Amino acid sequence: MRITAKKDSNLLELLGDFFQETSTTKLKKMIMYGCVSYKGAIVKSWELIIPKGEAVEYTKYKGGAKIAKQKSSLPVIYEDQNLIIVNKSCGLRFLSKVSYKGQTVSSMVKSYLKRKYGNRENAFAIYKVDDLDSGLCILARDKRTANILSLAWESEVEKKYIGIVENPLVESKKSFRNYELQGTHQKNEQSESRTISLQYELKENIAVKDETFHLIEIKQTKGDAFDCRNLFEQIGNPIVADSFIGKSNYNNNFMKLCLVGLKFKHPITKSTINLHLEAPKSFYSINL
Repeated sequence: MRITAKKDSNLLELLGDFFQETSTTKLKKMIMYGCVSYKGAIVKSWELIIPKGEAVEYTKYKGGAKIAKQKSSLPVIYEDQNLIIVNKSCGLRFLSKVSYKGQTVSSMVKSYLKRKYGNRENAFAIYKVDDLDSGLCILARDKRTANILSLAWESEVEKKYIGIVENPLVESKKSFRNYELQGTHQKNEQSESRTISLQYELKENIAVKDETFHLIEIKQTKGDAFDCRNLFEQIGNPIVADSFIGKSNYNNNFMKLCLVGLKFKHPITKSTINLHLEAPKSFYSINL
């Protein structure tokens, strides 16, 4: 069954408008159990934005033990035979570390794939994922895909973030094109000069008690999230609660930078993948 969006809607809103007599709980199960696909890929996050005029495909929800194998502990945004893209929350580790026994992005994705397909499955990170990172997180299901997309990540993948920064912005809208950024990078933890290209735009001022913060939208075409965080620290507008880059006065918050959009060429099929998420409502709350 084909369901076309009459306006820009997240997936849950789109299904709710179409299945008006269906409860929100059942709508979420439809999504969680892999009954909805978008552009040929199964999607399992109700926060995925479906643009006006585009459509999703729905396969009737039947319930039962077999379909439960589709359930994922992480919201799956996109899945095909080469890639799986999930929605990572801030603070969730990608890989386990010494003496750490909790769940990680890698372990949850592998568990989901094994339960679904019955075999041990690989999941390779495309870029170095920081524990503080939140939003879209790409994993490759084979080494060839991982190698191709890893090489393309910094300059051929367009990233869209929303962020909340400290201190008044000198300009409400600005572009940095091939900007030389100095500082230590996560990749090798050594000081190096890196080139970054991005543009930001102020969307809203957020007043909390006697403090004012600034919600910005960022489109990055060169560099990675760590470069983005470094840049805003260096121009005097650090990301709220980014304690890794610089000293933060707001460490009782999750870091206020979320990767909500990705646009790139699929490394195998060469089709364009263009995904956009809503940030969680808790993202906009700041604890002082």
